[in-house]
Amino acid sequence: MGAGSASKQGETLTTQTQLPAELQGQIGQRLREAYNELVSEPVPDRFIQLLQQLKQSEDKGPDHGRGGKK
Repeated sequence: MGAGSASKQGETLTTQTQLPAELQGQIGQRLREAYNELVSEPVPDRFIQLLQQLKQSEDKGPDHGRGGKK
């Protein structure tokens, strides 16, 4: 039963019908609103520090960090 029902579930997921256009539009609008709020937030200082450390380690040379390009 286990293996057979798992493949049937996979088939069901791929044969589902699309959402109505109105509902898709509403979901898209809500996602855009959430994304706009997120991108307007400031980057935390800790992230900036980590990015600066990464850049410094990359600037030190090929033997540092990624295993070395010559």
